[in-house]
Amino acid sequence: MMKTEAKILNQENNELDKRLTEENNVVMTDMVCYLRLANISEHDQEVVRHDLLQMVLSAQERGEDIKTLIGEDYKSFCDEVIAALPQKSQKERVIDLIDILLLSTSILGGIHIVLSKETMELIYNAVTGQQLNFQISISVGNLLSYVIIIASTFFIIHIIGKNLLKPEKKHNQSKLKRFIIAGAIGGGLMAVFLIIAWVGRQILFTVNVFAACVFIIGLYIAHKLLQKFVIT
Repeated sequence: MMKTEAKILNQENNELDKRLTEENNVVMTDMVCYLRLANISEHDQEVVRHDLLQMVLSAQERGEDIKTLIGEDYKSFCDEVIAALPQKSQKERVIDLIDILLLSTSILGGIHIVLSKETMELIYNAVTGQQLNFQISISVGNLLSYVIIIASTFFIIHIIGKNLLKPEKKHNQSKLKRFIIAGAIGGGLMAVFLIIAWVGRQILFTVNVFAACVFIIGLYIAHKLLQKFVIT
């Protein structure tokens, strides 16, 4: 029920968004992104978004912008709103994590099946009438790449969440500090790529391509069922 209400509210909010001025729309987009990363339900996110849109649109009719309405500290404003709402329980956060892993694994697994060397060879052999091999391999590199992609995604989302709605940083930040940070990130990525190149070719196991497809589809169905019947 909550999920259906959230979808209806989302559609209404998308229509209201179209009435915002360009300046207000930029700020509202950042605020909504900040809400999306908060530890509150999707339904509550849409309720807050709806209330904010109503407030901003009313202010627009009076000739006021969003800064006049809530001030320039958007982050503090959003934090106060979020703090007043029910927070997700540990169980709900675990379910959300499982849902994300189901969806991301099904997508990355599907990409691997489509782009793998074995699939290309299978298609080529089928076209040319040669013997068909329906086995697809999973290497250490595949698993490392999967872990890195998932971890990087969570890291990027965390960084975005920390920096959204923050006031403009002062321009006196140390160039040396920025150089060290950039060097550390670049060095870390280089080390990861070297490790993958070193041990990544080792085959862990092979699996029938049709069984792999059934597994990937099963993960996606599990994601949809979790979205429909469990996550609110």
